[in-house]
This record gives sequence, C-alpha cells and structure tokens, in this order.
Amino acid sequence: MNAPLRKNLYYGIVSKIHLLFLLFSCALYAQTSTIESINKEFDTATKYAHSGNPEKAIPILDKIKKECESINYKQGITRVGHTLAIIYFNSSDYNKVISLSEDYLKTGEEIQDYEKLSHIHRLKGCAYSELGLLNKGDEEYDLALEYAQKIKAGNNKQHALGVIYGNRASHLIKSGAPQDAIFASINKSIAEAEKINESDNSYISKKYSLIAYSYIILANEYAKAGNVPTAGEYYLKALAIHETKPVPLVEKVVLLSELGYFYTDQKAYDKAVKYAESGIKLEKEASFPQLRRDLFETLSKAYLELHQTEASKKYLSLFTALNDSINNSEKKAVDTALRSTISKQKKQYLASSSKQTVIYILSFLALAVLGIVLFLRYKKQKQIQIQKIESVLEQLKARQNQPETIPLTATESSKTEEAEETEDDKEEVIALMSPEAEEKLLEKLHDFEQKQLYLERKVSLSYVAAQVETNTKYLSYIIKKHKGKDFNKYINDLRINYIVQKINDNPVYRQYKINVLAEETGFSSHSKFATVFKSTVGVSPSEFIKYYQDNERDKKEAS
Repeated sequence: MNAPLRKNLYYGIVSKIHLLFLLFSCALYAQTSTIESINKEFDTATKYAHSGNPEKAIPILDKIKKECESINYKQGITRVGHTLAIIYFNSSDYNKVISLSEDYLKTGEEIQDYEKLSHIHRLKGCAYSELGLLNKGDEEYDLALEYAQKIKAGNNKQHALGVIYGNRASHLIKSGAPQDAIFASINKSIAEAEKINESDNSYISKKYSLIAYSYIILANEYAKAGNVPTAGEYYLKALAIHETKPVPLVEKVVLLSELGYFYTDQKAYDKAVKYAESGIKLEKEASFPQLRRDLFETLSKAYLELHQTEASKKYLSLFTALNDSINNSEKKAVDTALRSTISKQKKQYLASSSKQTVIYILSFLALAVLGIVLFLRYKKQKQIQIQKIESVLEQLKARQNQPETIPLTATESSKTEEAEETEDDKEEVIALMSPEAEEKLLEKLHDFEQKQLYLERKVSLSYVAAQVETNTKYLSYIIKKHKGKDFNKYINDLRINYIVQKINDNPVYRQYKINVLAEETGFSSHSKFATVFKSTVGVSPSEFIKYYQDNERDKKEAS
C-alpha cells in the first residue's frame, strides 16, 4: 500500500473513532440530562403528593415512568411505584395500593433497591390492615421487615425499620393483640427513630414524625387501659413535637383528631371542640377523608353534649354523608382484593388436575347447599331478633313514662355476681335503718343516677356507697329491696339502658364502633359490654344497631 493511501486510510479510521466518541458522549450527556430532568419532575410530583391535591402528581408520575423505561432508568421506576403507593394510601384508595403493578417490585428486586421494596410492602400491609384483611397484612409487614434488614446501615435503614414497627403496632391493635406486644413494637420504633442522625436535614422531619406517631399510639393505649393522666402526658408530648419540629401536616391532623376524641371521652367537651375544629381547618390542606370523617363525628358528639344542637346536626349530617361514601369505597376495595386473591387461588387449583377440578365443583355445590340452609336459619334467627328488639323498644317507651317501675330487659334477670347476704345480715340492716333513712338514701341514689356516675369505669359497691354517703351493707340492702336486683345487675342495667336510649334517640351512636360504645358506658372491655348487652337486651349490640340501619334503608327505598 503506498504512503498517501495509507495516510488517507489512517485519517479515515481516526475520524470514525472520533465520530463514535462524539456520538457516545452525546448519548451519555443526553441520558444524564434526561435523568436530571426526571429528578426535577419527581420534585414537582412529590410536592403535589404531599399537598391538598395529590391526584395532580399521578399523571406526572405516569409520564416519568415512561421516560424511565425509555432510558432503562430502573431506580426511577421503583421510586414511581413507592410514590404512587403513598398517594393512594393517603387518599384512602387502599385497593390501588394492594393492586400496585408487580413491575415495581420486580424492578426493585433486579437493582436490589431494598429501601423502596420495604416501603412498598409496608404500605401494602397498611392497606390490608385498614381493610380488615389482617393475615394478608401480616405477610406484607414480614416482607417489609425482611427487605429493611438488607438496607445499608444508616438513616435510611433506621427510618424504614422505625416506620414498619410503628405501623405494625397499629396493625397489632386492630388484631386484638396483647398490650405488651403493642408496647414492644412501639418501643422498637422509638429506638430506631432515635438512632437517626440529625446532621442530615432531610431526616429531621422523618425522625420526629416517627417519635410523635409513637407517642400517639402510647397515649391511646394508656387511655384504653384507664390510665388517663399518662395518656394525657403522651398526647401533649406529641403536640409539643408538632409545634416545634417540621412534622408533616397530615400527622398533626391525626393528632388533633385523637385529642378531640380523647377529651370527648373525658367529657371535656370544650377542649374536644377546640382541637377537632383546629383539625378540620388543617385537614383542608392535607385532604384525608377518613380523618375528616372522624373529626366530624367528634364535633357532632361534643356539640350535642354542649347543647349546641344546630352545630351538632350540621356535623352529624357531614359525618353521615362522608361515612357512607368511605364505607362504600372500602367495601368495593375489600371485594376487589378478595376476588383477586380467590382468582389466583382458583387458577392454581384448576391447573393442578382434572380430578381436583371435579372435587372443586362438588365442593362448590356442597357449599352452595350449605349456604342456602344457613341463610334460611339466619332468616329465622333474624325474625326472632327483630321481635326481641321491638319488645325492648316498647318497654323503652313505657319506661320513659314510668321509669321506676318498668325495667328494660328482654331476658330473665342474671344470677347475682356478689355473695348473697344472710338472713341475719338483712334483719340487722332492717333493724338499723329507719323509713326516713331509707327514703333519704333512695334520694341520693336517684341523684347518683341522674348525674350518670354509673358510666365511670371505677364504679364499685364501695365507690357508690361513698357517693351516696352510706356503707356497702346499707347500699346493697336498698338496691335489692327497691330495685329488685344485686349491685352488679343494677349498674349494668343502668349502663345498658343509657346506651340503648342514646342509640334510639341519636343516629350518630349507630355509627360508632362497639369498642367506642363500651368505653362510653364504662365497661372494662369490648367483650364484657357485648355479653352484658346481649343478656339484658336479648340481642348483640351490632344486631341492635343493624335493626335501625335496616329500617332507615327500608324507608329510603320506600320513598
């Protein structure tokens, strides 16, 4: 090859290499530029996600996902999935959290983005928990913890673990777990939060958000256990954090909602209104329907007790409308989640063999027959329940006219829970009490009833004796002689009469959960209240409330 030709060939190769280098540099620059622009779009989406209009972030995130896929930016894809899960959960759209595309989780596995995987599974656990699908929630929380443990040591890991333990404590409460287990989970959450290094400003808010959230749960649990002073201390500690640290707005709304409920329960209705009204104002910025519903409920009840009828009616109307909307939405979400689970199991089952298919069909037919039998039995029991309830309501009307002579009960009096006094004891009391003393004691007992002191949790024979200024022996004698029952039956009847009257007169009480009604009437537990209610009224509290709801629905359909 001659020299000129060789020289031209050399320059041609160099030019091509240079051109390839330029093209590669441009492509690399273009990708970097695209990633930078995507991150800027994420900033915009994140602002919307935590504003009063989180739905505005969704189209931006959809666009970001397509851009990430076009340049194979997998970290961006998992971030989209995590952000969407947050938006859907905060909007109470739990079904969308649960049915979030598996692509986000698969991509996270590919790039080992354990932090995003942990948070997505945690939010799925929270969604299942809110829908009452507790076992599925447990599975998701276990996966969230598994991935969190794989996160590299540092603030990311501490935050992920702290949030999981905090959310799981709420899940344990819904599951009816022992208080020790709940406290253990909360203490783990606080311990992880306290490890977060505040030198990173972006984690200061996350740290104190975790601690404040943990204080709220501790306050709730202490209040439930009857330790009101300690509960109040934890609520105020949480409030102090919200007033001095940069904690997310929606979490302050949660706290104000809890404070409203707490002070309503303590009959400090002015304070309840103060905190709940503040919560309503802030909620407009946070846009969280379930919180708004709870605040409406608190305000309706508090204003009713303060005899501000118009305000109470206003918030009752708002509560009822929003509650119906949320219940319908949650029911659809539960149905969809269950259908999805059943569909997956059914496909696996049918794919196994034709023999199993036959067994499945036969099992289905057997269940259908069983369902018909159970339905007919249910209808019969339902009719009996309606008769019992209507009997109680008739007695309720009669008792309003003659409160001292007609007891509210659909069953025979239960056996006394206290030891019966001997004949000698009765004779001794009779001998010592004059008719005038009896009359005076009855007046004080009537005053005790009018003040509704029987709703206090600390009520006991000695407590009531102190209130009416007598001893336990005289008090037992008067109750048995004039009320025709022992002390426990007397108190329980007063409490059940009170709540039956409330349910009958005030529709808002028909929306309360059973544990709220139990606390309202001073019972130590949900199960104790339900047992006493059924033995007194003849049906369970939920069946009694459903009677009213069915009547209301029938009236609407008739009109």
